[in-house]
Amino acid sequence: MPNPSVSCKHEGCEKPSDGGKGYCARHYAAWKRGRLPKARYKSCRIEGCRKPVTGRGRCAEHFARDYPGKQAAATGETPTPAPAT
Repeated sequence: MPNPSVSCKHEGCEKPSDGGKGYCARHYAAWKRGRLPKARYKSCRIEGCRKPVTGRGRCAEHFARDYPGKQAAATGETPTPAPAT
């Protein structure tokens, strides 16, 4: 529950924490979008990348780069077999 008598827990922000999770409305919205250092979801382990993880600690882009030819198992679908030539 928001507590407007306490200031936002984001460093350097003095606004009241009326947004949720101890943040002001602006920083709470940024947290929900994953734009704060402590994101709402687990973010990619590559430095500077804050996209959500799809497999092995990496986002889809970095997973494809580091593991070419493999697909992340997070989709839950069975992989389509390669056509026989």
